[in-house]
Amino acid sequence: MQNSSTTTDNHDLRAEHEPVLDSLLTRPLTNTPPSKVEGIVVGTLTSCTDDGQAVVDIADFGLLQLSARSVISLEASRVGAAVALGFEQGDPLRPIILGFMQSSPASVTVQQDGAPERKLVLEATRELELRCGETSLTLTSDGRIQLRGRYITSHASATQRILGGSVQIN
Repeated sequence: MQNSSTTTDNHDLRAEHEPVLDSLLTRPLTNTPPSKVEGIVVGTLTSCTDDGQAVVDIADFGLLQLSARSVISLEASRVGAAVALGFEQGDPLRPIILGFMQSSPASVTVQQDGAPERKLVLEATRELELRCGETSLTLTSDGRIQLRGRYITSHASATQRILGGSVQIN
């Protein structure tokens, strides 16, 4: 015998996924979702909100716009990224985002700017970081530059200027 709490939970789950189930009935599927999922599947993050609501597509199953829970923080800037998905109790309609799939390393573009002067241009969309041991130089797309190290020395053979909206020393 099923208690009323379980019946209500199943009803809520059906209502939550009704648009997906309707879309499955109205369009042909290239792949049929399995009744139980073992292992990890790659999907696509199609939307996320500040309050943690996420939606994924699982093309391998022909499932689109599934609500998903996540074990990681999500940002709207990552919409469209490939995600690794696990499934609660193996249910293909209950995905859990486990992490983002790593993309191949960014390409490096080298530009020469006339002879004898040469310029090397490294470009990144969001952040560029150079590291050596415990030191790093980070450039971000919002205009921040962060220099970290145990000892930082600055020398100038001519005038050294420090400009800023405000300058804080110690």
